[in-house]
Amino acid sequence: MQLIGILGGTFDPIHNGHIRLALEAQQQLELDQVRFMPVNIPPHRTRPVASSSHRRSMIELSIQDESKLYIDLRELESEDISYSINTLKSLRQEFTDDALYLIVGKDALNKIDSWKDWQELLDYAHIVVANRPSISTRESTNNISPELQSWIEKHQITDHAQLKTCSSGNIVFINIPMLDISSSMVRKFYLENKTVDNLLPTIAQTYIKDNQLYLDTA
Repeated sequence: MQLIGILGGTFDPIHNGHIRLALEAQQQLELDQVRFMPVNIPPHRTRPVASSSHRRSMIELSIQDESKLYIDLRELESEDISYSINTLKSLRQEFTDDALYLIVGKDALNKIDSWKDWQELLDYAHIVVANRPSISTRESTNNISPELQSWIEKHQITDHAQLKTCSSGNIVFINIPMLDISSSMVRKFYLENKTVDNLLPTIAQTYIKDNQLYLDTA
């Protein structure tokens, strides 16, 4: 059984925080691979600034030297809204007997009950929640609905080894020293002509410069 991490987002652009999250999750949970899943049409935010082809190229360049990081194009090539539940169903058809790990941040978990068919997500994958080390699991789930709180408590496990015994169904929190970077911050820095040297890979910076991206919008 392969252990496959799934990290979705607009990646507009991909930055060091995304890559750090993927690598930390891969190492802590001993995943065989982590697949970056760029969305085409996000269900909860405006369309990405950069085109699908540009975002694809930036991801491919940024992870080309990481043997366990991959890009998955099924959402990017779809004409439909990129609902996670549909993506997981598609992945499950391909990886029938493997364990899928949907990697999300704590902010996403706290809003996951707004996702399409959210209670079915665990039918197809485990959910891995990236938590800052300074924030406890209880603090990370403050201010959420009682229904969501109950769902998390019902499915949460603390022993990472348990994830390897089944292909889906559990929620686990992992502590990751998250970098304080967002794609909107990167775009804003480009618009304001500020340095982005520590925000995203050099190869992505070169691509953005060569293609004159993020010059007229934040």
